[in-house]
Amino acid sequence: MPATLSMSFYRLEQPSAVTVTPARLLLLGEELWLKTAGLTGRLAPETASSLSVALIQLEPDCPKTPAHLPQIEFSPCVINRESDYRHRTVEALRDYCRSLLNTVEADPSASCPTAPRQKLDELGLRTNLWSLNRATTRAIVEYAKLSRADSSLAQPSTAHRELQFLQLLLSACIDEVSLTLDAFLPAVLRTRLFKAFESNERILDAKVHRGVPPALLCLIVQGSMPQHEFEMFVGLNSESSKIEVVKLKALGILAVSKAKRGWVEPALPGWLAACLLPQLEELLLTSVDGSKRKITPNAGHSNP
Repeated sequence: MPATLSMSFYRLEQPSAVTVTPARLLLLGEELWLKTAGLTGRLAPETASSLSVALIQLEPDCPKTPAHLPQIEFSPCVINRESDYRHRTVEALRDYCRSLLNTVEADPSASCPTAPRQKLDELGLRTNLWSLNRATTRAIVEYAKLSRADSSLAQPSTAHRELQFLQLLLSACIDEVSLTLDAFLPAVLRTRLFKAFESNERILDAKVHRGVPPALLCLIVQGSMPQHEFEMFVGLNSESSKIEVVKLKALGILAVSKAKRGWVEPALPGWLAACLLPQLEELLLTSVDGSKRKITPNAGHSNP
């Protein structure tokens, strides 16, 4: 799935025709919560952990806070605070936006406080497995487009502007979670992983045997396995398989399990994660005027 900044507008109520309602936000909050719940079933714990590390590696290449935040005065509460996860999801994202805006106004170079993001993770939204920053940037871009098309968004109507932006952000978050879910569908994962082994310079320079990709695919799906079992999957004699294991460890894409002696786990350095999730390969920071600046992921591009 190619990286894109286009929004899934089928989820959006067009502001020129319909006023966004808190009920609409609850439906999107429910969809986001259910999507992120699916990450637990799609990714093995060890694979999820290694992906989280990869996204942290790529984080320095992302702007700490998206540029050109819309001047929206986020209210103390959009909808009634209730124990329902849909309400809490919407409120947690609203708190994140509020904190982000306040941070940028105080110090444009500062990072957003971690507390609002932790609140999202406490709800199970797993923001370590998808790009909240990218979702926020996309929402800002789309809000700017809608503002030019709908004069009501340019007026200081706090409630309407706030609800519209939250709808855009919820939809962007859903899309980002979907990209991770899709990337780890077995068929998609196989295609992208095998392509990486056919074209990535690091892997080609290491002269990795063609029997390794199927074994690594199995490991990523399963999460961990005994090293001798992984070596058997490679399909070479014992000594040759051990050599391939050494190559993979040197590349940083195979790690010794800390929890199970004699077992191995997948490791996803930033450069390999970008192969599996193409939207990370080219981080595009798009400004509200439509200009784009390519940010090349540096993490993981140094020699292993």
